[in-house]
Amino acid sequence: MEPKYEEQFTAFIDFLGFSEVSTRADDPTRLKLLNLLLSLSSLRGEFDLQSTVEETGKRSQIKPAISTFSDHIVISFPLEPVLKEMDSDEHVAGFVIMMQFNRLLTNIAAAALRIGFLIRGGATIGKLYHSRGVVFGDAMVEAFNIESRTSVYPRVVLSSQITSRPAWIEKQMNLMKGDDGLYQFDYYKPLVLSSATPGADYGANVRAWFSDVVEIVTKNLKELEASGKLNELAKWAWFAREFRRGLERMNPMILKSFGVSLELVPWGNSK
Repeated sequence: MEPKYEEQFTAFIDFLGFSEVSTRADDPTRLKLLNLLLSLSSLRGEFDLQSTVEETGKRSQIKPAISTFSDHIVISFPLEPVLKEMDSDEHVAGFVIMMQFNRLLTNIAAAALRIGFLIRGGATIGKLYHSRGVVFGDAMVEAFNIESRTSVYPRVVLSSQITSRPAWIEKQMNLMKGDDGLYQFDYYKPLVLSSATPGADYGANVRAWFSDVVEIVTKNLKELEASGKLNELAKWAWFAREFRRGLERMNPMILKSFGVSLELVPWGNSK
């Protein structure tokens, strides 16, 4: 069978500070990171994308191709089969792909943050081969270049190959524009509620995640400032601000029901 080199939505994601942290991390932290990557590559647990029902009432069972290597993740959705399932409606196809990707991105960010990592990435649409452990194509190169040269902070920035397509941008609740005018995925607002798998202990697990994250961010901000590591400090301070902004955009009653309060967050005040 001839390899399919086709147009795909493609994202490249990197764990910030991985090289430095991994050299001094203890074995339990390394094991947590390894389990995260293994679960992600097989779409297990909180990374499993179940069937979704979008605004047309049609169900989608589309799953992305995912490859992980070292601290990098490549995620792609081929456009042709998605468009076929959505009766060639690009608005619906774009909505479904962007919604599913942002859900997956949010889960990755929540799991990474729990063990002390921030994520950064780039996303585009272009030609890609992604199968049988091989990732090849212009789309991956562009997504990688956006992550390494443009995103700068813990965010996933969209290329003009996506933003120039109105069907992929209009009515998207998963996007936001940064202060520099670049489109990025808004994984900050749903981060808290995506931090645990639904079930009997969901509320307790959300509270535990939030408590751990507040401690991790607070500790990193203090230690990085004290050690003069300004590059790393800037990224954690940027994330702290966006995370708090995300909390401020949520319904306070929902946060309160999970024992989450802005009063417990001593950083990132955006006012």
